[in-house]
Amino acid sequence: MVTYRDIVPIGTGLIIAASSFGLGVVYSSWPYDVNTLWRYEEGAIDVSIAHYQQWANSPMYIHYTLQAVAGLGLLGCFIKLYKPNEDAKYFEYGTLGLLMVGLIIYLTNLRTGINSCITGNWGEVDAATGVNVMAASQVMIVFALVGVLVLQAGLYYAEWYENKLKEEFYKEEAAEAAAAAEKQAKEEEEVQAETQENAETSGAARKTKQTARKRKS
Repeated sequence: MVTYRDIVPIGTGLIIAASSFGLGVVYSSWPYDVNTLWRYEEGAIDVSIAHYQQWANSPMYIHYTLQAVAGLGLLGCFIKLYKPNEDAKYFEYGTLGLLMVGLIIYLTNLRTGINSCITGNWGEVDAATGVNVMAASQVMIVFALVGVLVLQAGLYYAEWYENKLKEEFYKEEAAEAAAAAEKQAKEEEEVQAETQENAETSGAARKTKQTARKRKS
């Protein structure tokens, strides 16, 4: 029968897969963002806008795939938060919080920016500023998703180290119990040997007395 502890690794896998997928999506925009946010190149803004327009005009299943993967990541968090380990629950809460930060940035800054790339309406800022806001937003998403991976890696290490300490403790306990049992067995053998020796000595003394009495009579 499948228990809750058997499902927890699935939740971890979903979180790691969703975070890695999100980092891959952001990575696809890096060649365009680097020329607008980190250094200036002539015509880089137009190239970046064309990139985001292509993203916006992609078939809907592309967007649905991204949303589904994000949903799986949240599902993984909820699986692990259903019955969290008291010693590790803050890792799980932190993971959920960082995932939500990434999703909120995507739904607000990126989706709004992509729509602006299509309509050309950037509100109170110009196109260059809007594109750089999108690029900076993706940098923040990278920090959030990397934070998720770091938390999950830290949680894995903490659980591994705890299990290692428990294993060493149980081994020491077993060794001490075996040594105590061996010592007790030796003591019992010594007591039995001493008792047997005393019995033999008493028997020999009785025989000697009986022999002496027979001789006198």
